[in-house]
Amino acid sequence: MRILYVSPIGRGGVDFGIQNIARSVRDSGAQAELLRLPEIYNFLPFLIPRGLPEQWWRGFHLVQGRSRLAFALRASGLPVVTTVHHLTTDPDLLPYSSPAQRMFYRLVESRYDGWSIREARVVVCVSRFTQRQVAQTYGRTDTVLIFDGIDTEVFVPAPGLVRRDDGLPPSNARIRLLFVGNRTRRKGFDLLPRIMDRLPEDYVLYYTSGFQGQDLAPPHPRMFPIGAPGRRELVAAYQSCDIVLFPSRLEGFGIVPAEALACGRPVVTTHISALPEVVDHGHNGFLAPRDDVASYAAYVRALGEDRELRRRFGEHGRDKVVRTFGYDQLGTGFLAVYRQILACH
Repeated sequence: MRILYVSPIGRGGVDFGIQNIARSVRDSGAQAELLRLPEIYNFLPFLIPRGLPEQWWRGFHLVQGRSRLAFALRASGLPVVTTVHHLTTDPDLLPYSSPAQRMFYRLVESRYDGWSIREARVVVCVSRFTQRQVAQTYGRTDTVLIFDGIDTEVFVPAPGLVRRDDGLPPSNARIRLLFVGNRTRRKGFDLLPRIMDRLPEDYVLYYTSGFQGQDLAPPHPRMFPIGAPGRRELVAAYQSCDIVLFPSRLEGFGIVPAEALACGRPVVTTHISALPEVVDHGHNGFLAPRDDVASYAAYVRALGEDRELRRRFGEHGRDKVVRTFGYDQLGTGFLAVYRQILACH
């Protein structure tokens, strides 16, 4: 069985998601090839067949791509599988998008998603939340649930869940917070300075930057950028913080909280969209109401002032991710889908 994954280069979690799928399927014993394309094809996916060599599908049994582009893969004549990570038609997203983004989502991307979801042989959703979105928006109810996967042999806790000190810039702070994500309103980045204002002076927050747009000066004196870390550096950053703060306003799954939990770190995030499927409130993290700065700060402080609570949450989180979101469920889930398709093809 040979599967071809087609994915333009991206700048966020969806791009990492397709890489995780390809790795997990290879680990499960199938032949998987990931074909990366220039970023422009994220916006003009109907040009993909023209940009590939003649008969680019030869030797493969299936072809797969995210819902923004999977419709363009029909030209292969192979069965097409698409993955839905989130839908930009979600009305909850609109207040946190620019006018240009809203126009693109409504007039362009919603059509791409619709074509792919209607015409794919199988539609895979990364969360129950996303399944509900697909059913409500496009009427397709036969989707398959396969959670996004975390490589739990790479994203691991430091020995004994003890905080490392070498994965983040030096600091005398008592509590180190970490935010991972793009500096966008959807990710809640604009809330971070207000949350920090409510926390003690010996709490600092490190944040990633550079995935989208130009880096700017830190928006708060106790916030420090760490650039765009690679996988190894990202794991070290998780292991070197005390709490992951992720006040996102909308997530189709929640890769960052899942990675943090895999590294044994408690998470403070939002009770919205798919995040409650990843973070168990009161067991491995806390879920605050969206935009409730006081609640985020209170939950961060509850964890920051209780080392034993952080340890218990870290143990629970690591166990949940290994059981529920590891590469095993990702690879075997997709292989089951592929076998079913080929048995009927």
